[in-house]
Amino acid sequence: QRTSIQQNNIQINDIFIAPGYNLKITGIAKDFKTLFISKKITGVGSESNQYRFLLDSLISVKIDKRSWFELKEVDLLAYIKAEKKLKDSVAHIIFDKKSLQDNYLKFFGKMARFDNTFLSLYFLVAHINMNEYADEKNRNILMNNFDPKILNSLYEEKYFISDDYKNLMVSEYPNYLVNLDYKKDSTLKKIKGYKLEKVKNNFKGEIKEFALHKLMSNSVESSKSFNSLNYYKEQFEPYISELKNAAYKSSLHETFSIKQIQLLKTQIGKPAPNFTLESNFGESFSLEDFKGKVVYLDLWASWCAPCRAETPSFKLLNEKYKNDNRISFISVAVHDGVNQWKKALDEDKPNWLQLLDRDGIVSKSYVHNAIPLFIIIDKKGNIVDFNAPSPSSGLQIERLLDNELLK
Repeated sequence: QRTSIQQNNIQINDIFIAPGYNLKITGIAKDFKTLFISKKITGVGSESNQYRFLLDSLISVKIDKRSWFELKEVDLLAYIKAEKKLKDSVAHIIFDKKSLQDNYLKFFGKMARFDNTFLSLYFLVAHINMNEYADEKNRNILMNNFDPKILNSLYEEKYFISDDYKNLMVSEYPNYLVNLDYKKDSTLKKIKGYKLEKVKNNFKGEIKEFALHKLMSNSVESSKSFNSLNYYKEQFEPYISELKNAAYKSSLHETFSIKQIQLLKTQIGKPAPNFTLESNFGESFSLEDFKGKVVYLDLWASWCAPCRAETPSFKLLNEKYKNDNRISFISVAVHDGVNQWKKALDEDKPNWLQLLDRDGIVSKSYVHNAIPLFIIIDKKGNIVDFNAPSPSSGLQIERLLDNELLK
C-alpha cells in the first residue's frame, strides 16, 4: 500500500510499503520544505520508492509554482498534460526494469500509473464542478482530454489499487453526477441524501461499497450536533443495511458511537472543556482564567491558508473590542510545529493571545474536523456556538458577540 509518515506539518508522503520491505528513511526535518528536498531512502523496497523521491526532487526545482485550482481552462489543460508526462516519464525510469530485490516493483508501477491517470481526471472533473459550464462543454472537456475507454469503464476493480482513483470517486465524481442532474431539474436539490442515492444507483462493485461507506463516514464525523447525528442515523440505515462488506458496516457503527461520545463533551450550553497551554511569550494560560468573560476561541494552524487569511479581519475585530474587559480573543494552533507556529506569528503579527496545543489536548477535546474553527464561550464558561462565524463575517460575528456581552 501507499502510506505517509507525519508529525503535525512535518511529513513524508506516498511511501510504498509491502511484506519483506525494510526501509530506512533519513532527512533534515527542520521544516517541510527542507525535508522535502533532503529526504533519502535505502534498504529493501527502496527501488519502488525512488519513484516518489525522484519526482519530489524534480518538483522542488519547478519554476511554475501555481496551484492547479488557480488556473483557467487552457492553462489547466496544459498543466495536466505536463504533469502526467513528467510522472509517466519518472514511472518508466523506475518501474520498467527488471529487479532482483524488489518483488513488488511491477505492482507499484501499476499503482503509480493509475494514480497519474486518475489524478488527471480529478483535476478535470474538479475544474468542471467549480465552473458553470453547459453540459455539452462539460462532456467536451472530458472526452477531448481524457481516455474515453476509461470513462466508460470507471467502475472496474483493477483501478481500486489507486488512492487517487478512490479519492476521485468519493469526492469530485459524485458531485459531477449530481450537478448534471441538478442542471436538468433544480428541484432535485431539495432531496436530502441525493448524492448517496446517485452513488447507490450508478456505481458498481468494490468502489460502490467504498464510496457509500466513505460518504456516510465523512458526514457522521462532521456532525456538529445530536440533531444532525440522529438525522444521519435514520437516513443512512437503508444504505448501511445494503452494504455487503461487514467491515464497512462495523466501521460505520463505531463511527456513530465515537461521534456521540465526542458530542457529549462539547454540547451547546455545557461547560467548555478546560485546557492549559503556553503562549508564544512562554506564559501559561488556562481557559478557566477567563471565567466571567466572553471568549472567542480560534483553532488554526500555520500551514492552513484559510486560517491565516482570516488574520486581517481578526485584527479589525480585536481592535473594535480591545478596550472591552468583558471579552477575550484566544487563538490556539493545533497540529502544528513550534517553529512553524512562531514563524507564522512573526509574519502575520496577530495582537491577541496566541497559544500552542503541543500535546493535542484542545484538538481532542474540541473534536474539530476542519480548521479554521471559531467557538463562542459565555461568561459562565459554557459553549454558546461550536461553529461560530469567522472574523471575516463582519457584522454577523459582531452581533453575536455583542449579544453575549449584554447577558
